[in-house]
Amino acid sequence: MKNIIKSKKAITIILTVILLLLTTTVYAANDSFKTALSANNSSVKREENIILTISLSDIAIESGEKGIGAYTANLEFDSSVFEYVKTNGTNNWEAPVYQAKKIVGNTADGKVVNTNQSIGTITFKVKEDATLGETTIKLTNFSGSTAESDVTTEDTSIKITILDKENGGSQSGNGGSSQNGSDNKGGSTSSSSSNKKPTVLPATGTSYITIYTLIGAFVLVAIIFGIKIKLLNKKK
Repeated sequence: MKNIIKSKKAITIILTVILLLLTTTVYAANDSFKTALSANNSSVKREENIILTISLSDIAIESGEKGIGAYTANLEFDSSVFEYVKTNGTNNWEAPVYQAKKIVGNTADGKVVNTNQSIGTITFKVKEDATLGETTIKLTNFSGSTAESDVTTEDTSIKITILDKENGGSQSGNGGSSQNGSDNKGGSTSSSSSNKKPTVLPATGTSYITIYTLIGAFVLVAIIFGIKIKLLNKKK
């Protein structure tokens, strides 16, 4: 009888753990946000600088600390057209660290944010012999940290027109050219993206495969306990 009681307790514990794992997965999967990439000009001449601004919006985070406090991303652009100059932080964000087309940033006070805001700027210079015409800059693999998990969002991009030095002054973008047709104000062109990719699970390294493996193991153990209980009952 004692063995049966212990078996039932073990099964109850296993089912509780499975329920918690499933709840955590669904909870994190609801996290989402949008990113935007904008520029101070939609057209720029050779040897002039262009400033890109990265922004967050529609932040709906329920896991972790219910906001985003750090991020990593990639910038994809034509290296024969642009060369890196510097980065700057905006609002309560430190200047992002840039290296080999990868950027990493975090809030100055270590706290998360959940309101629309810009999080940093990156300045590029157009090379003297840059190819004239339209070129694209992409913000890819953007991952925001909630302190307990990482949430990814869709890639976004912006199109910039390169002009010759002899042409008229750089044209301020007013509506600009953007991948998703976002409206632009204040002489900048921008593009935004929404979160549609699956949420990355906690930074402890747990993945969906690991969770499903654990669930499968727990279910198997529960079945074994169930069989043992039936055998014990038959003996009686």
